[in-house]
Amino acid sequence: MFKKIISNPFFLFPLLTCIFFWPISLQLFTFKNDALTYYYPVRTLISDALNNHELPLWTPFINMGYPLHADMQSGAWNPIIWIIGLLTNYNLAAFHYELLFYLALGGIGFYLLGRDYGWNKYTALIIGAAYEFSGPIIDSTQFTTCISSAGYIPFIFLFFRRVLHHQQPPINALLMAFFLYLLFTGGYPAFFIITIYLLLSFFLAAFFSSAHKIQFLKKLLLPAGLIAGVFILLSLPAIISFVHHLQFIDRGKNQSLNFVLENPMTPSCMFSLISPFSTTAASPFFNTNILMRSIYMGLVPLVFLIYAMSNRSLRNNKSVRFFLITALILFGLAWGGHFFLRQLAYYILPLMNTFRHPALFRFFGVIFFLLAAGFSINEWGKKNKPNDLLAKIIPVTGIIILLTGAFIIFFPADPLLPANYSLSGLKTLIAQLGFQQRFLIQLPFVIATLCFFYFIVYKKKSLFYMLLLSITDLFFATQLNIPITVIGARTFAATELHINRNPVKFPLPGNTTIEQNALHSIDTTNTIGSVLPFEKRIGRNDYYITPGNLSLQDSFYESAIREQVLKNRLVYFADTVLSAGNMVNTKLLTTRSFAIFTPGVIYVNGPASKKDSITIKKLSANTIECSAEASNPRLLILLQNVYPGWKVFIDGKEGHIFTVNTSFIGVNIAPGKHIVVFKYHPTLIIYAWYISLFTLLLTGIFLLRNIFQHSSLSTEHHQRNTEGQSG
Repeated sequence: MFKKIISNPFFLFPLLTCIFFWPISLQLFTFKNDALTYYYPVRTLISDALNNHELPLWTPFINMGYPLHADMQSGAWNPIIWIIGLLTNYNLAAFHYELLFYLALGGIGFYLLGRDYGWNKYTALIIGAAYEFSGPIIDSTQFTTCISSAGYIPFIFLFFRRVLHHQQPPINALLMAFFLYLLFTGGYPAFFIITIYLLLSFFLAAFFSSAHKIQFLKKLLLPAGLIAGVFILLSLPAIISFVHHLQFIDRGKNQSLNFVLENPMTPSCMFSLISPFSTTAASPFFNTNILMRSIYMGLVPLVFLIYAMSNRSLRNNKSVRFFLITALILFGLAWGGHFFLRQLAYYILPLMNTFRHPALFRFFGVIFFLLAAGFSINEWGKKNKPNDLLAKIIPVTGIIILLTGAFIIFFPADPLLPANYSLSGLKTLIAQLGFQQRFLIQLPFVIATLCFFYFIVYKKKSLFYMLLLSITDLFFATQLNIPITVIGARTFAATELHINRNPVKFPLPGNTTIEQNALHSIDTTNTIGSVLPFEKRIGRNDYYITPGNLSLQDSFYESAIREQVLKNRLVYFADTVLSAGNMVNTKLLTTRSFAIFTPGVIYVNGPASKKDSITIKKLSANTIECSAEASNPRLLILLQNVYPGWKVFIDGKEGHIFTVNTSFIGVNIAPGKHIVVFKYHPTLIIYAWYISLFTLLLTGIFLLRNIFQHSSLSTEHHQRNTEGQSG
């Protein structure tokens, strides 16, 4: 019974995840870089809105106001992020466990995919673990959307495969649409684009393999329509938000080829197949970003991959051949400017000119290598005698690795030990190690793994021992890499103290100016980037917290009026009104409370009075309310970015919004006392969310109903068998 529980993927993969990432699961250290400087603060703002009973549409705390719902990487429409945010208010521990959940989910999904291909249990566990702890994933843990994508993609491939093979089309079509929706709303946009192309390749492979092509297409019409329809309805608010947002940002549009080719996986990074630790060194040999190098998938799958390439019967297997060819194409794309495929895709394939980092393709290349290796392991597991070809591959691989080690020892480019090293500062010591040093540290374990591998193949002939060896190998490789690519230098407690999220939800902004809010707002320890979202201060600093900055806001921030405008409070009256075509620099130097209009805009602005006053009464995710008193007609300015969906209500009646000072909101105020409410209310998107929510509920009810029906039928079938045996 205990062994059955231990080998259950829904128990084993979460357990392995916590063990492999013990500094994170035990809350000793935190994830680093982008995880804390962008993905975590954005999640806290989503959580604040939800716990304030609002949709996470806008946030006033990023770059003078930002549409969270339109940011493709924010996760504002992802139900998993909503659930965690509502339950935990997104503390740092919850963020850690969210990422650990995605990692375990990816392992479980790959296990189920392998089982669907007919692999035995141990083969599926080996390949599932190799996927979860593969080099691209260990490299990418600070990129939260990449890790969430890794959790969803195996399930998308699994349910799409079932749809192609006409297995319970309605259920599998709904499940595929659901995971595709999760990927679209919570994954990395480039991963969604690449996944769509790979689904097309799966479809074409199945179509051309089918003996009755017309019948094959007819059977797919209903599930394909169901997938497309349910996905669109579930993703409707995200689709509208993202597509509409593209015209207001520079990212996401057609990019230059040089930009697209940034951060490839250079061909030399293939060395990471045997020694991922060595490729983390700052060496010109690899010549790319340190997080774009590793494709390690474990020595056991690697050897079986070589076996699959060498074995004629496996090469002739249509699925294995498809996996190998697809993997090689994906690695060709990952090489970026070092091969022609990425440039070719840039010019001929839709959307391939919108994202950079060619190394992202290596993630999918590893998936297809592992699928081929899985078939190879499963084939070996069926035999009870030693395999001569496999027994030759293992020692040959070991000899090649030993010769490489000997070359490095006798012809080192760097000293074999760093100067002034000390075991007390382990992370510092690791950072000092060069390529040769890192390779030699990993070399003994690589050789030991191959020796045990050979012993298992010849003596034990057991997939269970193969699983133990593979997990041990992956664990050791992960422990070497996580101090470099996963965890930061600061402890969990120190980071949590540094973040200091004392303000709850949406405190009223004080009377300080935007300039004072932004003073000392950049984290000098380089842990969280900007402190503004955590301290709930409205402002802008030189740290670009989001990759999707509004173009108008960037234009303002780079303009000559920035310094003067930011000396004002969140809401203020303009004392001077200027035309954008006739700006006078001397006037700008004598007043900060000005408004610059584009020519032709009609405005009213009388002289200032000592009785004029503005008091902020309410601040939330989507609403800013203030009381304003003016002796004369005045122009009131709100320092939040103008964006479609903003409305203003003066004493309950809707007013007209102007764009002032390049990027901000202005409105005319008549003499007297008024209640002015600025409300971000994109009506179409809100209605789309209701449609999405209704679709999600219907989908959930249908799937639960089928699960219970399946469970009841299984119980009834078991009872009949029992009664038959008794009779």
